[in-house]
Amino acid sequence: MQNRIIMHIDVNSAFLSWQAVYNLQRGHSVDLREIPSAVGGNQATRHGIILARSMPAKKYGVKTGETVWEAKNKCPQLLL
Repeated sequence: MQNRIIMHIDVNSAFLSWQAVYNLQRGHSVDLREIPSAVGGNQATRHGIILARSMPAKKYGVKTGETVWEAKNKCPQLLL
């Protein structure tokens, strides 16, 4: 029987980081990791929660799991 190594990795703001890299590879000039930004619910209907946030968003007090409405109140310029 072959030995296996199983690793569990926690990536900070994984969804946001992956989207930022994806965008940059496609020529976008803004790095989502360097501005107040988050991955979350529907901004138009103001429903849903924050799934991941950038470090600049964290400085405004935006938290994973809070509602989009709460996050936008803390950081009006938050890019979703």
